[in-house]
Amino acid sequence: MQNLRLIAFFLFSFVSVLAAGSDKSSPLLQNNSPTQGVAAQLAELGFPSGQFGYYVGTSVAIGADVIVSGTPYGGSTPAAFVYLKSTKGWNNVQPSAILIPSDAGNCEYFGRSIAISGDTIVVGDSEDQFGPCGPGAAYVYVKPAGGWSGKLKETAKLTVVSDSASFDGLGTSVAISANTIVVGAPGEYPYSDPGAAYVFVEPAGGWISTTETAKLTASDGNLGDGLGTSVSISNQTIVAGAPQHGAGTAYVFVQPANGWASMTQTAELTSLPGTPHDGMGTSVAIDGDTLVAGAPYGPVGANPESAAYVFTKPANGWQNMAEKANLIAPVTQAGFGLAVAIDGNRIAVGAPYFSAPLFRGGYFRGSAFPSEGAVYVFTKKVGGQNAVIVMHGSDARNLSVLGSSVAISGDVVVGGAPRLGPDRGAVFVFGLQ
Repeated sequence: MQNLRLIAFFLFSFVSVLAAGSDKSSPLLQNNSPTQGVAAQLAELGFPSGQFGYYVGTSVAIGADVIVSGTPYGGSTPAAFVYLKSTKGWNNVQPSAILIPSDAGNCEYFGRSIAISGDTIVVGDSEDQFGPCGPGAAYVYVKPAGGWSGKLKETAKLTVVSDSASFDGLGTSVAISANTIVVGAPGEYPYSDPGAAYVFVEPAGGWISTTETAKLTASDGNLGDGLGTSVSISNQTIVAGAPQHGAGTAYVFVQPANGWASMTQTAELTSLPGTPHDGMGTSVAIDGDTLVAGAPYGPVGANPESAAYVFTKPANGWQNMAEKANLIAPVTQAGFGLAVAIDGNRIAVGAPYFSAPLFRGGYFRGSAFPSEGAVYVFTKKVGGQNAVIVMHGSDARNLSVLGSSVAISGDVVVGGAPRLGPDRGAVFVFGLQ
């Protein structure tokens, strides 16, 4: 564990909202000691009553009054949980639906990634990257006529036929916008290719099991770049991260006039100055003309360090460029940027290795709760400084790694803490005020 140190934070005003509660495990599915202040903890969501599993919060997504979370080890079979906001809010909400794959086997990593758009949820299943279990897949769930309820199997399964092979890691990342789904395949092990992102366009009659519409690759890709480790889509623009390409790279693909077709990037985004293995592109998110890419492996205390880089679309369209701004934590830490999300003028950044410093008798005594994790939200302010808020889970303690996944929609922020429990995991819901 690396010691924390205070750094000058001249771009942002910082408001720290500390979580209440004692260092003991609290039951899931209830709101014990909500964070107070400008960002209040609204709820803590976990497994449904009577079901046991691991790592809920590995992935999270949020829609209109819907939160979805993947748990790759959800008891007897991997699953994803759908939570619906009640008339009383998010507090004490139980999963209303459990999403499962129809062909679950021993190698699935179903729920490693997740995304939602309208009434459609897509769940990534990268299979087992260390065994001969296949290239992976993505599963599509369309909201039934009766709503999100009960145990549901997929509407469609998305696979690749053009060049799929074991260890591709297809489903490591997923994203969806309207009728277009993008699925990352970084080629995790043994790094036999540079990785890719695959585009699936909904057929005219609705989602059915199908193969890719297009394959997106990098013109300068190298073996082991990990392209597709992260993906995001907004309207006709897709971004895919390649964290092992130099200091890390985010590739932008803009849909051609005639629709999606196999292509190389429209633009290549890099950090300045950037150092080898920063891992930029480990996480990416795009909303309209603004894109954010996380670089969680930058040297702590160096310049740059672990950060999230912001890029804005130039007037004449996306082009090769460096960042417009870089977001850093007010307290130096490794892992900042492992997960990112964006909605309008707000960017959420996960910091799962955050450890609150412990002071006793006026002296620094190490960390109170190693890797309890945190979620930061940066708000862009016109004509003034940006503002940043840090949120902690009320009972996220040792090794909870809150911020391993993040999502944001309007005033609601979601952060996954997959090792809380221990290892049962939880999803924390925060409201911005």
